[in-house]
Amino acid sequence: MNAREKANVLDERLPLLGKVTLETIAETKRLNSRFRGSVRVSTGRVYTDDEFQARRKRVLNTKLPHMG
Repeated sequence: MNAREKANVLDERLPLLGKVTLETIAETKRLNSRFRGSVRVSTGRVYTDDEFQARRKRVLNTKLPHMG
């Protein structure tokens, strides 16, 4: 592979990731011995995309205390 080919590979866009669903979490837990990384992820202790968006919305709508 020459320098131009290497540059082209590095400039490629990464594929979009799919949504995290209950099925995705179950599959990750089932195949956890094949991957290294976070124990939290490999044991399925992650939010689905819908849970994350609901939590994010709740947190962003929380009023901060007024200092002054």
